[in-house]
Amino acid sequence: MNLDELKDNGFKIVTTTQEINKKSIFLFNSDDVKKFSKYNMIAKKQKCKFIICNDKFKKNLNQNTIKYFYYKNQKDLEKIAKIFYDFNDLEIIFVTGTNGKTSIAYGANILFNINGKKSCYIGTLGFYINSKKINNLNNTTPSYFEILNLINIAREKKIKYVFMEVSSIGYCEGRVGNIRYNFCVLTNLKSDHLDYHISKKKYHLAKINLIKKQKLENSILFLQDYKLKNKFKSFEKKLIVQRNFKIKNKISIVQRGLDTFEIISNDKSYKIKSFNDFMVNNIITILMVYRKIFKNNPLKLNNLLFPPGRSEIIHNKNNKVIIIDYAHSKDAYENLLNKFAKLEKYIIIIYGCGGNRDKIKRPQIAKVVSKFTNLQIITDDNPRFEDPEKIRKTLIKYSSNPIEIPNRRKAIKVGVSILKKLNGILIIAGKGHEEMQIYKDKYYSFNDRAISSNYAKNL
Repeated sequence: MNLDELKDNGFKIVTTTQEINKKSIFLFNSDDVKKFSKYNMIAKKQKCKFIICNDKFKKNLNQNTIKYFYYKNQKDLEKIAKIFYDFNDLEIIFVTGTNGKTSIAYGANILFNINGKKSCYIGTLGFYINSKKINNLNNTTPSYFEILNLINIAREKKIKYVFMEVSSIGYCEGRVGNIRYNFCVLTNLKSDHLDYHISKKKYHLAKINLIKKQKLENSILFLQDYKLKNKFKSFEKKLIVQRNFKIKNKISIVQRGLDTFEIISNDKSYKIKSFNDFMVNNIITILMVYRKIFKNNPLKLNNLLFPPGRSEIIHNKNNKVIIIDYAHSKDAYENLLNKFAKLEKYIIIIYGCGGNRDKIKRPQIAKVVSKFTNLQIITDDNPRFEDPEKIRKTLIKYSSNPIEIPNRRKAIKVGVSILKKLNGILIIAGKGHEEMQIYKDKYYSFNDRAISSNYAKNL
């Protein structure tokens, strides 16, 4: 049987050996010889009858027990995808940019869901159908066929709207394949992933190419940053800029208290609990998407839209505040911290930097953090295969008032004990929602939220 016949007979493509059953076609999307040998043996043991793999393996394979199908390049994979997947009845919404992807993609999915619109989310926080988390994902933008399978699962659940975080690396590695968007949100273009892209210019070009090459004929582009408007003149009337959207709909943001904002439009208002106006700005972006698609304001809008671990308030009593956040770039830290300086509070931050990532970011992050905080507790993030002491020493070198506590749990304990003596704000940054800490190839259970919540009981 060829692939068309297998599709007609109910066969489905799977990308992990755990998913293999009698109606599976296992797709191995790599040219790694050792890995293919390993997974090929596993597939045989599980009595897999059909495998799709790179044609470089062709000369060493016997077609007697398994029927092999081969691809040479990305275009071949996209032809295979067209046989098995058809998403023409879905609305695909890409969310990309340096900062804010997760907040907007996750928050938009939740907003749609609480207002009775069926949607799903694929990104940093995992795979969600409506408001229910289905599983974690290894990458912000998973592999091409993994994305296709996730969308297919959502489609079977009668989902209409698909929100996807799309990273520049995911795009460059072909993980979005021939998936085209109906709507795309570009948050901003700063500096990130320079270990991969080499230069800021190449990083920005990857984002711009993603937006221009993955669109459909009538795709709509939403811009959060007005300054990027001139880069997308080709969209003409298909371009919606947030500044213009706010003017047209007479939207204003009013701070009602230390941790409360009100979003007021020409026909609706919403109250949001947050210390950061950038979080509220992201909600305006989500509103912009909602109004374009449904032609009206949502009935419901609340703090459920905020993703776990993003400026999440863990404790706020007796002038003592604890917040966790997953900031990991200079701009993200500046957005997170710059408003706290105006509160005239003692600001403590606990943070580190991840290993095997942009080393150039570390001095920049340390300088920004020092500018807006009184005390910096330097600890480990996810050192991976780097020497954690060297990462910490770099941050200490560029900090204004640092103390070094390598053990992250102890650092949180010390931070809370200092907060107990003062009226102020403790920010635990870098990991947010994460549930693991990574040293070399070892994964240890670790959750900033759970640990800080436990110590906060003593405040």
